[in-house]
Amino acid sequence: MKPKRMKDVLLSEIRAVTAKSEEYCYDPQRDFSRKRKLSFESMLKIIIGMGSKSLTNEMIDFFQASSEMPSTSAFVQKRAKMKPEALKAVFDGFTKKIMATPSDEMKILAVDGSDIPIPTNPKDKASYFPGTNGQRPYNLLHLNALYSLEQHIYVDTIIQGRRDWNEHAALQEMVDHSNIPRALVIADRGYESYNNMAHIQEKG
Repeated sequence: MKPKRMKDVLLSEIRAVTAKSEEYCYDPQRDFSRKRKLSFESMLKIIIGMGSKSLTNEMIDFFQASSEMPSTSAFVQKRAKMKPEALKAVFDGFTKKIMATPSDEMKILAVDGSDIPIPTNPKDKASYFPGTNGQRPYNLLHLNALYSLEQHIYVDTIIQGRRDWNEHAALQEMVDHSNIPRALVIADRGYESYNNMAHIQEKG
């Protein structure tokens, strides 16, 4: 699928989620109820389009350095009003449309994992490490990602606390989520097991 077509599908899914934004706000009666520069739709576009720049520079890029650009503080406040399920809904809708193909076509997928450091939070027992030998305490998440080698998109992700990580279980969960009828799955030894092979085979 051409990049422009993929962009059109993504924008379509953003608009679809925005149309029922009340389902994805913590306070549907008040959140995003008035016209603002940071609308629900623009918030989704900014978050999804972010790269690796600072929040201020991401805002400058999105609003093209306009003098009417909202503050980063306003962005943070608006973001706190949105449920993470809004982003999941855009991701699921986009992926489903991009991956829709004839049932006899075999997809080629790769699965791998990566650790992600997050701000230190001792209360999050699943990801917190107290540190040893003078090392500062830290928190780690483990991202399991299923990637389409043909479409060049992530098909599914499972995020786990690094203390409770289980790549075998993550792959099984992603297989259960999938509606892809036929696929060749490439994985490293963290995901390989006879049980997972049987799980994929049972899925069809």
